[in-house]
Amino acid sequence: MKIFSPAKINIYLEVVGRRPDGYHELRSIMVPLSFGDDILLEQRAAGIDLDAPGCGCADDRNLAYRAARLFLEETGIKGGVSIRITKRIPVGAGLGGGSSNASTVLIALNEMFGAGLGTRELAAVAGKLGADCPFFIYRRPLLLGSRGDVPLREVNLEDRAYLVVIPALSISTAFIFSKLSLPLTRAGGRIKIENIDDCCIAPEDWVENDLESVACNLYPELTRIKGELLSTGALKAGMSGSGSAFFGVYASQAHLLTAMSRLTRHEGYRYIPTTRLTGDMYGDYRGQGVSGQG
Repeated sequence: MKIFSPAKINIYLEVVGRRPDGYHELRSIMVPLSFGDDILLEQRAAGIDLDAPGCGCADDRNLAYRAARLFLEETGIKGGVSIRITKRIPVGAGLGGGSSNASTVLIALNEMFGAGLGTRELAAVAGKLGADCPFFIYRRPLLLGSRGDVPLREVNLEDRAYLVVIPALSISTAFIFSKLSLPLTRAGGRIKIENIDDCCIAPEDWVENDLESVACNLYPELTRIKGELLSTGALKAGMSGSGSAFFGVYASQAHLLTAMSRLTRHEGYRYIPTTRLTGDMYGDYRGQGVSGQG
């Protein structure tokens, strides 16, 4: 079984404050992209075999491997699986590659073994693997709360084209949060559920990230990336997650192509024109294979 594992961007990320459990209370609008990894899974008699070049960690620490192990434990299914990941989403870019791989494996195994778990059940299993993982079970734009793992409501976005710029820089999420100074969790936050009604919202109106200034202070080249995106005519530009990837929002594919012709390319950077994911769980591949190098 071959299945698409999408990247994501956070068009909005608010850190409301620190929680008593040591995590941070977040409000985030996350959007799945039509750019991502491919995962090939094959049933086997026993055991988990993982081939994931470019993931940068041992098998037993890889989220896709841990997802398969957890799925088999939770369902009591006797059997095994081989997992082959074709990586395109870089590590440490704030695009959710590891979390996406984990949830994609859960989706695939649920179908492969006929386990019959519903979306909420799969999301609950995914939540045991990491905060971003439940989002990749739902695979649609969502406003999320708590640690970024609890869907508050679906978000209906106007269609836009996105240019994702990935520098040759891997950033630790834990490190960025360690440099963020916030009081204990305060009530609510800037974003209110009632502000996001059932009508389409323009994504560029919501681009904001509380972690961006922290990351840019630590890595000045990120400020340059944002400036270059805006100089090409992006409606808005912002950082995804804790970085290092930035994205520009463009009105249309034509607008994006014009912008790319103006963009200064840097050696070692990746430039990914893409759109939001609109297909089924096997993915919509619009723009997925289009990548420029600096």
